[in-house]
Amino acid sequence: MTASAGAENSNNVDLVIRNAQLLLESGLVRGGIAVSNGKICALSSDAHLPEAVEVIDADSKILMPGLIDAHAHIHDSEMDDHEDFTTGSRAAAAGGVTTFIDMPLVGQTDTVSAADAKIKLGEDLSIVDFSLNSGMLNDSNYTMIPHMIPKGVASFKAFTCPPFYANTGVITRALSEVAEYGGIVTIHSEDQGIIEEFSKDMDGDWDAPISHALARPPLAEQLAIRQNIAIADETGGHLHIAHVTTKGGIHEIERGRLRGVIVTTEVCPHHLTFYRDDMNRLGPKSKMNPPLRTKEDRASLWSALLRGSIEMVVSDHAPCPLDKKEVGQDDIREAWSGVDGIQMILRVLLSEGINKGRISFKRLLQVTSSNPAKIFGLYPRKGVLQVGSDADMVLIDLTKEEKISADMMFSKCGWTIYEGMKMTGVPLMTFVRGQKVFEFDRTTVKPGHGRFQPMGGVVQREEG
Repeated sequence: MTASAGAENSNNVDLVIRNAQLLLESGLVRGGIAVSNGKICALSSDAHLPEAVEVIDADSKILMPGLIDAHAHIHDSEMDDHEDFTTGSRAAAAGGVTTFIDMPLVGQTDTVSAADAKIKLGEDLSIVDFSLNSGMLNDSNYTMIPHMIPKGVASFKAFTCPPFYANTGVITRALSEVAEYGGIVTIHSEDQGIIEEFSKDMDGDWDAPISHALARPPLAEQLAIRQNIAIADETGGHLHIAHVTTKGGIHEIERGRLRGVIVTTEVCPHHLTFYRDDMNRLGPKSKMNPPLRTKEDRASLWSALLRGSIEMVVSDHAPCPLDKKEVGQDDIREAWSGVDGIQMILRVLLSEGINKGRISFKRLLQVTSSNPAKIFGLYPRKGVLQVGSDADMVLIDLTKEEKISADMMFSKCGWTIYEGMKMTGVPLMTFVRGQKVFEFDRTTVKPGHGRFQPMGGVVQREEG
């Protein structure tokens, strides 16, 4: 793979990537791509590509649209020891993610002024593009929805359980608002009553990490999803189920769609990789919400991803300093709930998906790029390789092997739940609006390259 300076450029073309396998919505196509002023200006065979200031020979590697991570806790000024726009966006770039939708963590993004402040900070510090999820919804702030949508912030987060429990009245009001004004309500769906009751059974057993999963059984997710779908059915609002983890949850989503409910969903790489019995081996690092599930649930997630019942893969990136995990050695309740992931989405899907025959290249494109772009109102500016779209791209080596280690991670926290795993399939270069932001093992731009990407009109889900 080589890069070179082109001949004198009379066509104002900044970059050409030739000799690639382009992953288009129609499938893999041999050829190349040309970029001018941050936009794709040509897709063609190598023989018909224009001259450019810089030419990269892809050496037959796969070039696909950059990933859009629609659920990532990247920057919270109240918890900037966990992650921030600079470190989190570097991890994104190293994972082929060219746009992330930042999710509130502890500090709230529930006013126009809070959104403005976060947008300014992101444009000062991020190296990749970003959008914002707003939240967390409660009984005093759901009225923000019609005011946030004109800012391009059209996704609103709610919980059906602690730490930001919103009752059914709040969720009904919020889904009614997005039905009228547009937008999406994204809900962490676990039933509070089930969690409270099952936690009583764990008294004296909290030293075993798996107790965290046993205290949050699959039924908690299934019941909460069923109830949220019933509310979406009544209101007509677009419901997005965050990080589905169970066979029962998928069943409820599919049933809802059959009767016309507007409901979409996502899955995380850690729920595709690990399962509940791994928790005692991995220790407190494996604590997240929702928790890891059974092997049967994990198989159901892969199956749903393949057939189109799950629209996208997101990271739910929420790592923490290691000491906040280690305090859970004797009592798992004390450990922080959250793991890394933004650098691992593509790696997991290549190694565990493409290379093991669990998903196709067409589905890879859909679940990482085009579907999140369409669902969150970023398409066709983002999520696709076509003339006129932003030149957000990642070049991947499908056959390269690597052993995952903390040393290769760009997250501020310096550890990874994937430590020691061998994976096949590696992002080599990442481009944001035609600018190379990551190459092999280093980021290549300074903070401030990233730009806020307002969400446009959101759309209903499309079949796989």
